[in-house]
Amino acid sequence: MKLNKLFIFLALAAWSCHKEKKATAVVHKPRSIEFSDSQMKNMKLGKAERMPYAEEINAVGDVSFDENNVVRIFPIVSGTVEEVKVSLGDYVQRGQLLASILSTDVSGFQRDYSVAKENLQAEEKDMYRAEELYKSNMMSAKDYSNAKKEYSNALSEFNERKQILELYGSSSDNLDATYRVIAPRCGFIVQRDLNAGMHIRMDNSATIFIISDLKTVWVWINVHESDMAKVHDGDHVSVTTVTYPGKIFSGVINRMGTTLDPASRVIRSRCELDNSAGLLKPEMFITATITSQTKETVLAVSEQAVVLENNRYYVMRQAKPNEFEKVQVVVGKKFSDMCEVQGLSEGDIVIEEGALFAMTDYNLK
Repeated sequence: MKLNKLFIFLALAAWSCHKEKKATAVVHKPRSIEFSDSQMKNMKLGKAERMPYAEEINAVGDVSFDENNVVRIFPIVSGTVEEVKVSLGDYVQRGQLLASILSTDVSGFQRDYSVAKENLQAEEKDMYRAEELYKSNMMSAKDYSNAKKEYSNALSEFNERKQILELYGSSSDNLDATYRVIAPRCGFIVQRDLNAGMHIRMDNSATIFIISDLKTVWVWINVHESDMAKVHDGDHVSVTTVTYPGKIFSGVINRMGTTLDPASRVIRSRCELDNSAGLLKPEMFITATITSQTKETVLAVSEQAVVLENNRYYVMRQAKPNEFEKVQVVVGKKFSDMCEVQGLSEGDIVIEEGALFAMTDYNLK
């Protein structure tokens, strides 16, 4: 009886050991996996590198004119608008006529010009007679000198009146009491506050036209007080708009504001953007991502290389050409499309594009 019990016990123990070994064999995984050259063509490799940690800060803002490329035109005479030649949004050339204004101020300038012109003509005749008399010894040197002085004064007066007339957009050939508003540069009419029949005053501080070429625009970004210390001149900025979803406009911070808005607790930072395509318009709302550069460096890989599996992070590290091993890593700070990792060495090669496929294949081996 005791012999039978001993035999049964030994049989059960042997069966248990066999089952344990079998289970252990099932969970065993290979240390690495090898891919063919054709499979490698569908993957992209990258390196674990030390790089400056760049924190991303999200903010909102708006588009504005590049004040270095804006011309504001103010009325310099009083009068009544006779005609407006351009509309809002028109592209104008330098020297192009924008509007004409009937003005008593210009009429006075034209009258002064006419008087100065008649005086000059009279002095020219007197000067000619004085020269003839002086050559014939019929005029003293003093009288001849006085005649030249009178002519010189008349000529100076005439040139002054002519310059004033031209300054006010009128012509010496057309004395019609009209002030002509001329475009001082090429660009778009981005603001027009003038209509035919409107009476304007020269002491009014409001603009009548604003011209800008819009090839470059300024973006003003509202940086919150809590993020001020993280933003510096030269930080990279990515700008997106509701109008063009998916399109990114890139620039850098070129001026930090100096005053804090007491109500919103933000400081306005400026970024200059290329707008050659004319897509960005003043007053557009934008969303900005500021990449703040720091002196701190971290070991980082592309976010694509890191795969989350059972609440742990793994990468596929190259052991030898076309052969990779699964390595657990600890993920730290994330910035741009990179993330800090621990568990790798600088220079380790990992799979970036295709990492999930490679890890799935590894798990099925």
